[in-house]
Amino acid sequence: MTEQATQTPSQIQEANIQWLTLQRAVALGMVIVVLIPMVIVLQQVIPPLAVAGVLFGTAFALTWRRPRAAALAIGVVSVLWLLFQLANFSQVFSILTLPSETLFFLATLSTLVLPIAGLVGLLGLVMELSDTLAIRTLQATGIVLLGGIAVALLTIV
Repeated sequence: MTEQATQTPSQIQEANIQWLTLQRAVALGMVIVVLIPMVIVLQQVIPPLAVAGVLFGTAFALTWRRPRAAALAIGVVSVLWLLFQLANFSQVFSILTLPSETLFFLATLSTLVLPIAGLVGLLGLVMELSDTLAIRTLQATGIVLLGGIAVALLTIV
């Protein structure tokens, strides 16, 4: 028998809580990162950002009603966002090479790092990987984002 076969349903669900937490962090982070620059700084609606914000926000809200389905949806939206970013690589790359544009640099970095974590979350949920990987992914995402903040602040000085 496999280890999973001997676990009770509540133990299996508990193991997924870390993955759900990761996916919630990804979705909430993406909503904040795409909406704040668009609404507050640019003061205009940019369709791809608005659509991403709505999709991530909706999936985030559904994590309390249908946790697994919503967490999987966050992973799928993350993959779609990464494909969109890949299609616009030249624009994304040009922003990442200008850390002196602090807000846009951090927003762009975040819109790359968070969906990568969402992709890992999708794989973790589908493949039923260890919840330790979810915790490590969340920690690594935080470290990379803190590093981005440090780089942006160092270029201001």
